[in-house]
Amino acid sequence: MKQVIFVVVLLAWSVNALADESNFSAHLQAKFQSRGCTTCHDFFDKERNGLSFNSHQGRSSDMCVYCHTQNVTGFKHADEWYAQPGLYTSGMNAQQTCEAIKTAMHAKFKNKTMVARQLETHLFEDPRVLWGIEGASPNSGMLPGGKEEKQLVKEGLTTWKNQVRAWIQGGMNCQ
Repeated sequence: MKQVIFVVVLLAWSVNALADESNFSAHLQAKFQSRGCTTCHDFFDKERNGLSFNSHQGRSSDMCVYCHTQNVTGFKHADEWYAQPGLYTSGMNAQQTCEAIKTAMHAKFKNKTMVARQLETHLFEDPRVLWGIEGASPNSGMLPGGKEEKQLVKEGLTTWKNQVRAWIQGGMNCQ
């Protein structure tokens, strides 16, 4: 009888732990709030003190290629070194951040398989995302002038992929 109770308790704990791992708030929320993400995603947002309103004020987008070169960022096309405007996440809670991601992807107009594939492609392969993940590329966190962003997504690319996959496979819950 004690063994049965132990197994039931263990199974109940395992199911709850697994369910928690698939929620956006379990691991991803804090990562999406790191400077590795928000530096670029908040770039054009005045309310969030985006760089285009302070250190990059008055610079045209054509000037990016002179500082954000492939040697610095590892990104082949420096003219594409920017994040999608409108996907600002700083200061949002897990629900808001998750919903903003889905809205930016136009997820409500696509099936879940397509959304999952597009998320994985962007979050696992895009050099701009890899730049923001500690150790994901030789250029992770590198900035012009020999500077470096230190507040990157921690725990490396393998953990990042596992946590993103758990969220996607769990139904992309915004809890």
